[in-house]
Amino acid sequence: MMKKIISRSAFLTASSVAALLIAPMSVHAAECFDKNTNDPKAGNATAVVGPAVDVRSESASDFSRPENGDDLFSGDHVRTGSDSHLQLKLCDWSTYTFSPDSESTISEFYDGSGAGRRRAVNFLRGGFRFASGRDTEPGSTEVEIQDTGVTMGVRGTNVILVELDGAIYALLEGPVRDNSGLSPRGLVDFWTGDNQAAISASLKRPGFAVRIDENGVSAPFRADVELLRRIYQAFVPAVPEGDGFATEYAGNPVDQSGQGAQEGEPTSNTSQDLANIEDDGTDQYPTETPGESEGPTDPPPVVIEVGDILPLDALEDFAAAQTGIDGHVFAIASAELFVDSGAGSVLEDEGVALIQLTIDWASRTIAPEAIASFIRLDFSVTDPTSLTRDDDTFVPQEIENAFLDAMLASGNIPFEIGENDVAVYPGQFFTFTIRQGANDTATVDVAIDGSATDQQSVVYNAVATIGDLEIMPGTGDLAYFDFPLSSVQTIAELDALGGQRGSSAILRGSVANLMSTVGVPTIVDGIMAGQIELDFGNRTVGGGASYIAMTTPAGGSGISTNYIALDQAVSYDTGLFNLAFFALGGFSSDPDVLQGQVLIGAGDGLVADLAAILSDGNGNHFYRELELYEDFGIFGDNAVSTIAGLDAQSGTIETFFNVAPGSSFRYEASQFNNSAGSAFVTTVGGVDYFGSAEASIDINFANRTIGGGGSYVYVDIQDSFANYSLTISEGVNTISFDDATDSVGVFGLDTDDFTGSDINSMLLLLHDGQSVGAGENADIYIDFSDGAGGSGEGAMENVPIQPGETPAG
Repeated sequence: MMKKIISRSAFLTASSVAALLIAPMSVHAAECFDKNTNDPKAGNATAVVGPAVDVRSESASDFSRPENGDDLFSGDHVRTGSDSHLQLKLCDWSTYTFSPDSESTISEFYDGSGAGRRRAVNFLRGGFRFASGRDTEPGSTEVEIQDTGVTMGVRGTNVILVELDGAIYALLEGPVRDNSGLSPRGLVDFWTGDNQAAISASLKRPGFAVRIDENGVSAPFRADVELLRRIYQAFVPAVPEGDGFATEYAGNPVDQSGQGAQEGEPTSNTSQDLANIEDDGTDQYPTETPGESEGPTDPPPVVIEVGDILPLDALEDFAAAQTGIDGHVFAIASAELFVDSGAGSVLEDEGVALIQLTIDWASRTIAPEAIASFIRLDFSVTDPTSLTRDDDTFVPQEIENAFLDAMLASGNIPFEIGENDVAVYPGQFFTFTIRQGANDTATVDVAIDGSATDQQSVVYNAVATIGDLEIMPGTGDLAYFDFPLSSVQTIAELDALGGQRGSSAILRGSVANLMSTVGVPTIVDGIMAGQIELDFGNRTVGGGASYIAMTTPAGGSGISTNYIALDQAVSYDTGLFNLAFFALGGFSSDPDVLQGQVLIGAGDGLVADLAAILSDGNGNHFYRELELYEDFGIFGDNAVSTIAGLDAQSGTIETFFNVAPGSSFRYEASQFNNSAGSAFVTTVGGVDYFGSAEASIDINFANRTIGGGGSYVYVDIQDSFANYSLTISEGVNTISFDDATDSVGVFGLDTDDFTGSDINSMLLLLHDGQSVGAGENADIYIDFSDGAGGSGEGAMENVPIQPGETPAG
């Protein structure tokens, strides 16, 4: 059980917005859908709250107050006063919760054959919240809105109808429980008169509303915070603030609002009528029942029905009860892309949304770290159950960039800011809602709605909705990625590819400029490089010589260097969605691997996408996405050398090259030996220029040093057509083998290790080869500045070792 002390007004807000009290039921003779009786039963009054709740049957001349559990029948007219609520549970398990000052009629509840298919309610005034029952056929529940000629048809969802300022607003709250996200989504249609085929408006997205007045039904619009506040406030009776009292939230609401409520049978005696609460002399509720002793009494339990939005105090209690500090939701759902070129919004394409959102129970935050929570929109595939490819679609980069930027700006959402004291959290492009689940659990709905505009003023709007997501313990394994799902190989395709390619393949890549993800996302200088091995015979990804290496700012000055061996081979059969889509956590036991994934695709050759959030071991987290390409220029597994292996080379490598003992060697990437690398720079204006990068780095096995002498790094990017030139040439100072990372041939150099100030960092990796062994070739990656606010990166891979020092000058 969850317990919490809250004020009386907060209690009334929570109980009316989330769910009304479920009281003990009395037994009645009439049966639901009984066409052989004069009064076919429609359901029960499951909560009668406040002093002014009345029902009048079709044959009666006056109203009378119902008791909790009384049967309701077709033709019954219900009304509530200013400080009162009424909840009806109908025979199809749908629920109507009437706000104060409301009036409606149950005008029809079965069709002429008695099949029980049609539900009709005539709305007269006030407001009610409707939650669909078991029957989700289109139009199976109809609400006729008096004096407007408008009928509202509801299928499989929750909707609020409320009267404000002479107009009526209908707000779609969201899908009903048990919606997996792949199930048909809830729908609310509006039509005028008897012409149901002529739909004038439809609500499909949670948080959207329509306005109904003398002009008819408006187009759907997203309800702003003020309108939401007023809609929910309409359900809260005016009760003076009083002393706080204990409120106990029931543990299993399904047992108290299930079949017994439908058939008129007794339910568990776990709650009391709210009308029996003593209210310190106010006339809101009756005084104590005769025979009860005076003085404080136990407060009634407040039942939050499964599927109802949690009040914030209930969410607080739920968070406090969790044994782990983290939870997350993960799902894939259908998505739609609308395009407006100036003539109105048109459905352009259908795709999917991959959703992973993290919840931190300890700090009471949603999406506590950028990129660890993400929503990935992908219109290159259509069907979320099979990820069917749709290669004809084109989605501009603006929509991807806008959603990523919005995701970064929507992190660290505190529980306490839930709208109207309930667990509804609108971000820049998503709304996150936490609901009561069965058996002391909670579930989550995510509604996505975001827009972007391209340079031609075309507006792109992407939407998706998924509900009833289970909150899983721990953090998710995935991180944001930009790789299209349509490019990912299926497991069958990967097997077929292996039959054509031989025993294995090595994919490699690097990138500069990492993102610091803890707190406010920040771009920082640094380099990440990686290598993934595919073993086609054993049907595995990773293991062997696979790794990730990175340089990151160490704080204050200097850099930190990490080397993470991805030494765990992952079976093809663990791929998500039957694709070559693997969670990064399975590749390594290193605790610095926080989140990420590897996706294998094919283009001109094998390609891979590796997105990772890694720790530097000092509490900082860094994210980057690597594109890896098949490397045909290496032989063997290209494992990173160990320092012990490099030390063992002293004396033997000189013999191999037939040079004097203690001689220097160098890794030279230049135009002269056809091993020059590539470089590009992005100016502060966002323009890219491409060119070459060269380097020559000395290594002396006897002295256990790297660099020094004439060692240098040189970048030369020229573009005469654009009148742009860039030349950077800096010497490399001497560093020791003892500066290596984790006793392997991975070295990180910062500005202090160069004779200039434009190269921010360099990542040097020494690899084993089949001829010389340890240190036979090297990868040299640089991150530099152009001196005018722009940044660049260069890569020189598979640079062979050769005898002799770098020539001076």
